[in-house]
Amino acid sequence: MVMEKFAEKLKLEILKGLPGTEVQWQMASSGRMVRNFPRTPGPDAKVAAVLILLFPNHGSVHTVFMQRPDYNGIHGGQISFPGGKRDDSDRDIIRTALREASEETGVNPEEISVINTLTTLFIPVSNTIVTPVVGWMNEKPGFNHHPDEVVFLFDGDLERFLNPSIVRIMPMKIRGEIIDVKYYDYDGNVIWGATAMMLHELLTIIRRGNIELMMD
Repeated sequence: MVMEKFAEKLKLEILKGLPGTEVQWQMASSGRMVRNFPRTPGPDAKVAAVLILLFPNHGSVHTVFMQRPDYNGIHGGQISFPGGKRDDSDRDIIRTALREASEETGVNPEEISVINTLTTLFIPVSNTIVTPVVGWMNEKPGFNHHPDEVVFLFDGDLERFLNPSIVRIMPMKIRGEIIDVKYYDYDGNVIWGATAMMLHELLTIIRRGNIELMMD
């Protein structure tokens, strides 16, 4: 019941309006990257979705992250939310997020209640439009990750992400250029890029609504 009340408060706060792209890009990187990377997709942009799954754990609201395999690609080895590209069989973008998350984490999509979507984010380096879908469950699910797509899963306490000290900056080579990248340092896991930007918007909504994350 406590988690249900949290989800209802978050739903109502989202309905008041999303912080939007400008807030997402606060977690982007150096000013040079913000200026140089386009924010508007072209007609050939791919469509994808991720699931920000919220659940109670150890008296607080958590979400799950995954590390992708270190393949020879743009997002290889990165920490991300579960998700992926839209399939022609998906009836909508929410279905994409639930289907992909189920394939990667083993969570039954029928047990997930969807709250809403956050601001769609265009990722220039992969030419992909990503929709963050926020969902919740009454208890922590039993995860069973797909080894071909996921190295490991870990859940993060949203209360800890609200602490400014968790945000760090480090130099990273992107497109042959060294750029100062903002990231969340969660127990040594580097959460940056689009994942950090989408998470930042969710945290901004939680702060704006003074939504309690601690579960009694």
